[in-house]
Amino acid sequence: MGTFCDYNGNMTIPDEFKDEFNENMIKILQRGGMMQFENVHMYGKEIHLIRPVECDEEGKAYFSFNYFEDDLWESVLFNSRTQVLRSGKIGNNEFNRVMCAAYLLYELYGMDYGYVDRNGDIIDPVRCIAWINHVLDKDFTAGKRFNLWKYYESYYFTEIEQDHYDRAYPKTVFGIIPEELRGGMGGRDLADIYYIVYGTGDMGMDEASSGTYPYEIMCVKKELQKFSETYWFDRKKRLYELLKLPYDERQMIACQKYGRLAEMTLRIPARVFVYLFAEIQGFDFWTEWHEVHGEFYVDEITKNYVGESVVKKREEIRNTQIGKLKTKDFLKNNGCFTFYNTPAELKDKPDYYLSDDDLMYWWDGTDTVQLSIRMVETLTRWSVELKKFETEINRDEIEDYDMLKSLLELLDRANHEYRDIYAFQNMFYEFAQNNKDIHYFAAIKLFEKILDENWETGKIIQSVESWSTASKNVICNEGRINVKRYLSVLANKKLRVKCFGF
Repeated sequence: MGTFCDYNGNMTIPDEFKDEFNENMIKILQRGGMMQFENVHMYGKEIHLIRPVECDEEGKAYFSFNYFEDDLWESVLFNSRTQVLRSGKIGNNEFNRVMCAAYLLYELYGMDYGYVDRNGDIIDPVRCIAWINHVLDKDFTAGKRFNLWKYYESYYFTEIEQDHYDRAYPKTVFGIIPEELRGGMGGRDLADIYYIVYGTGDMGMDEASSGTYPYEIMCVKKELQKFSETYWFDRKKRLYELLKLPYDERQMIACQKYGRLAEMTLRIPARVFVYLFAEIQGFDFWTEWHEVHGEFYVDEITKNYVGESVVKKREEIRNTQIGKLKTKDFLKNNGCFTFYNTPAELKDKPDYYLSDDDLMYWWDGTDTVQLSIRMVETLTRWSVELKKFETEINRDEIEDYDMLKSLLELLDRANHEYRDIYAFQNMFYEFAQNNKDIHYFAAIKLFEKILDENWETGKIIQSVESWSTASKNVICNEGRINVKRYLSVLANKKLRVKCFGF
């Protein structure tokens, strides 16, 4: 039970892209809010610090917490030395979306035609690619998905190898092609897949126009039927011998012992002969193709069966630029149960959606994270209050004050009162190293004030029994979010200097 995702395909990354892949994988995980924990035991307290995902000295990164979802899921491992990503349960919200995007990197950088599988469904890659383009400043497209035959092979071979294949219920798996790009479908790959799934049935020569691909299929089927009647006992062996020959040899024996079949192999893929032969003889194509596909020719010279205008239109759709999708939009949580059971006292407040204000830890002065007017006003107010604390503090008070102990106590209080509130690792150690500095002293005083002021609205979090089923409006209530955002400002030194001056 639960939601799982994985990459069904070869995770091997070409050597020339491994460093770039590793760097981008970590960047995707970090910008998606994936965090690692460090436990700190001091002054009789235990607190948890968070830091963005990083690889250890063995090149491995373990993580299980998502900052935006405020929740833990089963541990994930990324090994940068082998470029392998492994995960367990991923939930249905932000953690889920980031993991799907992380797995999709294999499709964008890998050599084969794998896909991201989530509980048996092939995910639509468009939103993931758009977010990846935003984070990495790339222009990836979904064009690779239009190698439909390669994807079908990958899908069915994986089903067979994992013993999930059900011959009685073949799938069309049109989910391979993003819904908004399906106008670019068509051609021999699509036709072959259709015939494999549904069969050619009683379709006759008179039902297909001469010069079309369906007409060619019927011609091949007719020749295979005659071939099967001629060579009763060793027909498969003879057919496969033909399909193993190179182009020149097939050209030389055309119209000899193989009749028209040899001539047809010069322009028609080997798979066509196998799936039509399988239909005639009554055996399963995919099981057979899994065993023999690497043995046959791939040197046919195919012809174009449709007009140039059709080909051009398909190519335009297939090369559609996906664009970029900001983090707040990619991770936006608006599922059926996102706001389910929102309590009455929150009904008059707007529903909570992730915004750039929640991404202040990643603010760098560019337009990647753009703070709202309301957030800027809050930062201004905090700055005024901070300056007031600085003017009211005297040197003797600082000398007598155990700032580190106070910080630990306040973080412990925040975590217990507001539930799962964590300081960033870099912020904690910076404060610990400046425990006699008036700016840091004042920032801790302000933190205590913010905890007090926001408790009336934040205490509703204490009513949550099941974190994963609670309303997002409760988990991200205004009081709790203010506390969380203040800690993110303290951890982002560039933003902190701009707003608070230190």
